[in-house]
Amino acid sequence: MNLHFFNSNPGTRLLSVLALAALLSACGGGSDGNSALPAAPTAQAATTPASPNASLVITPGAPPAYAPGSEELAAYLLLNAERGRCGFGLLAANAPLDAAARSHADYMIINSQNSHLQNAAQFPEGFTGTDPAARVRAQGYTDLGGVTDEFAFFTSSRPPLSKRGIGVLGVRGLLNAPYHLNGLMTGYRDVGIAVRSREDTGKGQEGVFVQINAAFTASAGPQLLGSSDVQTYPCEGTSGVNRQLTNETPNPVPGRDLRTAPLGSSVYIAVRQGNRLAITRAAMTQAATGEAVALRPPVTSANDPYGPCLSGCFGPHQAYVVPDAPLLPDTAYTVMLSGTNNGTAFSRSFIFSTGSGD
Repeated sequence: MNLHFFNSNPGTRLLSVLALAALLSACGGGSDGNSALPAAPTAQAATTPASPNASLVITPGAPPAYAPGSEELAAYLLLNAERGRCGFGLLAANAPLDAAARSHADYMIINSQNSHLQNAAQFPEGFTGTDPAARVRAQGYTDLGGVTDEFAFFTSSRPPLSKRGIGVLGVRGLLNAPYHLNGLMTGYRDVGIAVRSREDTGKGQEGVFVQINAAFTASAGPQLLGSSDVQTYPCEGTSGVNRQLTNETPNPVPGRDLRTAPLGSSVYIAVRQGNRLAITRAAMTQAATGEAVALRPPVTSANDPYGPCLSGCFGPHQAYVVPDAPLLPDTAYTVMLSGTNNGTAFSRSFIFSTGSGD
């Protein structure tokens, strides 16, 4: 299965995973305009940002309206479970964002496109807005403070492709692509998800889209970590993590062909937006044997090959480390991190485990 990730800012992102082909794309997080800091999803009911001394973990009010057993519900539950377990705050399902995600997925299917943008002149059918901000506003998400647009497009050499399991595959893949992971674990409050195919549109390209739109209102502001928090994804108890990264664009290691020389499971580290994160030590071992895993140097805003940028790459409050080769399937790993959060020293140690897939 191949998973392809794209991000319209600063570029296209791609992740491959074996026999089925999937194109996943994320338009980088950030406020609607010129914020230098990415924003993250949080719950719809919240109206105030976090206090400076405590994490904000919002519990969504109304349950999501996704059909029982649907791919949208599976994707939503997985994303919220992963965010909640690791202290990044929960997301509230939001009907206007669902509509924006659904309409954009349908637009791409009908017009055989794979983009975060729509072109009314060239492809007028299904047009709802040129960019993600315009599209979510068109569906009634007003007072927009920030929005992100991410999608996964799965194809198969033997179409048609069933939707079954695709919602979870899309989220799992995005959570191991560092430039997507940093968007999915930042501070949006609301989220909309759609899993769509030609079966839904009646025409257009074969394949299945997993479309995610996350946003927050200007009045609520983004969800923020506490001033002393240092959070990671994966974190203690995370399981089912994708064990390898076979292609993401922009390439986390420019010039390296990740299809033939994949990376392992990405580890994301974050502190409160506005703080400065430094990583002084990062190590990973097999939990059962203590065997060391070779890691690449930590990536921060100081050495992000695609930074600095307004959104989509790593800010001063974010970092990631990644093994230089794929991890083993169904295996537990211990991660040890040390560094500073605004000059204050911290250390973290946790165990996560990989999934069984390639």
